[in-house]
Amino acid sequence: MNQVAGFLKKGRVSLMLIVGLTLILGVSNSASVFAEGDDHNITVLSSSVASEFPEGMRFFIEVENDREIEEVSVRLKVGQNENSVYEYFEFDQADRVESELFWRTDVRGKYIPPGTIIKYHFEVRDVEGNEFSTETAEFIYYDARFEWEEVEEGPIAVAYHGPVKRRAEIILEASIDTLDFMGPLLGADTSIPIRVTMYNNVKEMLEALPPGSSTIRRELITEGQAFTDLGTLLVLGGGRGATGTASHELTHIINHRAGDSIIRRIPSWLDEGLAEFGNVAPGFSYDIALEFALGTDRLLPITSMPVLPGDPEDVIIFYGQARSIVEYMIAAYGPANMRELLAVFREGTNMDDSIQQVYGISRIELENRWREIIGAPEYIPPERDSARPTPISRPAIQLYSLTPQAGSEAVGTIESTPTPTPEPPTPTPVPEPTPTQPPAMAKVEPTPTPEAEPASAPETDTEQPDSGSSAGCILPGRETLGLSDLTMPLFVLGLVGLALRRRRR
Repeated sequence: MNQVAGFLKKGRVSLMLIVGLTLILGVSNSASVFAEGDDHNITVLSSSVASEFPEGMRFFIEVENDREIEEVSVRLKVGQNENSVYEYFEFDQADRVESELFWRTDVRGKYIPPGTIIKYHFEVRDVEGNEFSTETAEFIYYDARFEWEEVEEGPIAVAYHGPVKRRAEIILEASIDTLDFMGPLLGADTSIPIRVTMYNNVKEMLEALPPGSSTIRRELITEGQAFTDLGTLLVLGGGRGATGTASHELTHIINHRAGDSIIRRIPSWLDEGLAEFGNVAPGFSYDIALEFALGTDRLLPITSMPVLPGDPEDVIIFYGQARSIVEYMIAAYGPANMRELLAVFREGTNMDDSIQQVYGISRIELENRWREIIGAPEYIPPERDSARPTPISRPAIQLYSLTPQAGSEAVGTIESTPTPTPEPPTPTPVPEPTPTQPPAMAKVEPTPTPEAEPASAPETDTEQPDSGSSAGCILPGRETLGLSDLTMPLFVLGLVGLALRRRRR
């Protein structure tokens, strides 16, 4: 395992590019097109697009013709999406038209993250059916609240604002290291652009995230979010854990390119495990969480869980198990088999059959071989027709970090002092297994229902579907532990010695 983890590269010299932004109506990004048709006189005199993020983007066009113009539309390709979307300008029919179109992005279903590459062109048609299309243009959908600069190397660009250039360079270095390590390991295309937008504090980041529940926003501090379909990443740069967050989230984009198919996405246990395996700045909190789960008989049926559990206390255990089993798969069977597994899955084979085809064993056998290595009891799936256990409510608990990143409310500005590394969760005695919640983000007080699925339910080809959302995982901030919690690591470490550990550097 150590020889596999040792592939990580150190020392990256970054190239820096300061981008001068043209401002139109107080916002960035503009483009003009002058063109004339072949069999008619449709002429686009001028056109432009301006970011008004977070509300949306505004398109303008001025076109004339020797016949009345009947229809003008703009067509977009967002990020790496191949499918285009379009909208029509509103105007009165005439032989000369000036019109604006506002494309909203601050509503569910139409959200586009800042920093995304937008490719667009205009199409014009007159009353006699003559048509004309402009050449495709491209612009970056920057957050219009700030003036952005960039550092760039290869396919990765990190946009930042304010006097934080060095932080952006550090994020860039971590991103390049991650791409260089995980791209070849997983067989992903590393030439496609990846855009990173770095925010300086929690308030800035909150206003850039997709429209969501006010409860989620109050309870979680999102430190990073990947939009895998778009090749766009948002990261909170105001903390010492920013490099780990960026590396983790960027690996989700690589996972998507290597393994997601058009009909299903990589199940979360493999996606999150790979994301942490690729993390160039891993912490120890997941190791402690795994030891805690092992010592208190709290291990989850990891490969039977296509999505994250809903209980915050189980989430950190899930991450620890996911990282550990991926380390085992790569160390025991080699990187080539992991690369082949993703390739087979990407072709449309379900995960059970993919594992059987590549490793020659079933998914449950794979998990039990890993359990044997770490000294855990064998997992025996329940009978499919067995009765569901009665859900047992848990006492209210606070959120734990999915990564050992900084991100408490104390990190309010880029000058904040780094917060301490998080401690492991305090164990909560549970008399019997707690059912897995639906695939929602962590809740403070999960309320089980009689229909809740048991945590040990076997996977039945229910990998996380491609619901249209391009987000990878969302990394929330951590809770602040009290002094009484500091005894927990000593208790856990004295109870169990974990056999499977990674040493990257």
